[in-house]
Amino acid sequence: MEPPQTILENLKDIDQYLAQFHQSQQSMYFEQLIAEAFSYILYLPYFTSDNENTNNLHRVTWQGSVNSVYRSPRGKPDAIAYCYDFNLIIEATKNTGVNQWAKEFAQAIRHCQDFCSQACIQQKDTIVLLICTKLHRDTYISIKNNPKREYKLIPIEASGLFKILETSILAFTMRHLELRRLLNQISEYIKSSSSLDDFQSAEHKLISNWQENVLKVEKNTFVGIKSYEAMCQTGRTNVSAGDILSILIKNPIVHQYFEIIHDKPSVSYIEEGLLGQSLGILIGKTLKDEEPLFEPVHSADFKARGKRLIEEAEKIYG
Repeated sequence: MEPPQTILENLKDIDQYLAQFHQSQQSMYFEQLIAEAFSYILYLPYFTSDNENTNNLHRVTWQGSVNSVYRSPRGKPDAIAYCYDFNLIIEATKNTGVNQWAKEFAQAIRHCQDFCSQACIQQKDTIVLLICTKLHRDTYISIKNNPKREYKLIPIEASGLFKILETSILAFTMRHLELRRLLNQISEYIKSSSSLDDFQSAEHKLISNWQENVLKVEKNTFVGIKSYEAMCQTGRTNVSAGDILSILIKNPIVHQYFEIIHDKPSVSYIEEGLLGQSLGILIGKTLKDEEPLFEPVHSADFKARGKRLIEEAEKIYG
């Protein structure tokens, strides 16, 4: 599987990505790309129908095959994501015309019914996602007026999925419930939307606002890791907040992150991140500028601490 940044770039320009494949294979590669994107969004292992490991309870499986001539799924969802406490039935389509509704809508409902029945899973814990390059009006109307409200069917265009994947890559500790919260918001809005244009505009805004909120929540972790990285780059045991800040300001990923949340890195954020994530120890201040002076925690020490936290959480959760 390609690295996440490559998947992100392919989502950014779907047409260019698919142009490298024969017309007859483009739908298959689109489905596969979407499944891979969700693997990175959810930080779950990726499988195909050829190598799926059902002992791995939490995973993303593209239902196609890489070992046969007929690689696309037949009579099954394109992909299934087994998330923490909920599941995603993922249908990906390149269709942008009336066939989008005719071929995908009823099929998506049927796949959800079959999945819930075979796996003895409650419908409330399963969300059906229709991922498309562009949502057709007929599909929108069918989803909006869907009489079977027990099935949560949510359309997301590739541009929206790009932003969701971008968020997960930047945050890198995003929780599955954050994604579920966004999907619930989209599901609720489509019921009250007045038109396709209204829904598309609102969905774009919902995803953008969600992205900003997720990154704000994850800021302490992000800054802590990037500050730790900056300290290690210096090769010194004692590093001032000013030196760390100078490195962060030049980091394009840090710039991208803070641009999205409409903020900028600061000494106080560095201190909060390093101490809050236990990645650094405050050992004093510099003599000249009285800036905070940090010593990086050894990676083995950090790893052992993380393991102890996981063990305690597992005792509580059961």
